[in-house]
Amino acid sequence: MNKIKWLSLSILFTSMFAQAASHHKLVFINQYDGNQDWSLTIGEFDNARQTRFNHTDENNDGFIDESEYVFEYKNRMDNQLNKDRQGQVKQTVIRFNALDKNDNNRIDLHEYEASAKRTFTYFDTNEDGVIDGKDPKPKRNKKKKQLSAQEKQTKQIKRLPYAKSILRMPTTHSFKGLLAKYDDNGDKVITSQEISQMRHKIWNIADEDNNGWISEQEYLYEFEDRMDEHIAKTRKSAIKQTYVRFNILDKDDDKKMTFKEYQTSGHRSFNRFDTDNNHIVTLAEAMPKPRKKSKTKAAQATSY
Repeated sequence: MNKIKWLSLSILFTSMFAQAASHHKLVFINQYDGNQDWSLTIGEFDNARQTRFNHTDENNDGFIDESEYVFEYKNRMDNQLNKDRQGQVKQTVIRFNALDKNDNNRIDLHEYEASAKRTFTYFDTNEDGVIDGKDPKPKRNKKKKQLSAQEKQTKQIKRLPYAKSILRMPTTHSFKGLLAKYDDNGDKVITSQEISQMRHKIWNIADEDNNGWISEQEYLYEFEDRMDEHIAKTRKSAIKQTYVRFNILDKDDDKKMTFKEYQTSGHRSFNRFDTDNNHIVTLAEAMPKPRKKSKTKAAQATSY
């Protein structure tokens, strides 16, 4: 395999871990832990990988070709996206009820605008009239209590549905989410005017009958339209990366992936999470150190 191909693999897996740095190990253990005791041995891992390899090899010729590899991933991805979409719909209904302060089963304009003001005030922590990187992170009122090892693991496991999620809609719960949703000019500074303009744009789309208020159905329909557009983009990008992954893992470029080639990425992931080198990956052991991206390598990989 040429050097550029291996660099591409490095960048690709780095980006995969970066997407969910604190949760990826949770998903990794869950998908291969046969007895579900949250302790993944190398034996369990290899057996689970062999099972998935055999399932992907539909014509049972001992190899995985590109179409088989992509088809298997598409099925897993679409199943997860369907679950993610259902979860997003439930959260949207919860958001509607939270905005409907007077419980009259509709969102009035003053309720909608009040929500925007609360968001702006919450994130403009230095009170300089804009939200940007200079604002310290908002302080949470909730005090952290000391947890036992078992309590920490239970808390981690509860986050599994979120950790497994592929669909990540921009959320106003973080500065990054605010930028994605409201920073129209891309200057990484959010003004109250930008938030107001974007929210009024959304309001006008959602209020389909132009009666001056938004029903739960209207609120949900507007969000579903944006969500489905986001799903389509997510799916297209993920499928494109699946073809890239196949070509990277197919080290001898014969368009057939052997189990040994398939396990190249698998063992790399296992060994990365097995930070105490005892051939067992658990939630309790230390997380691996974040990988440092090389601009030179990234440029080379991109050129490939």
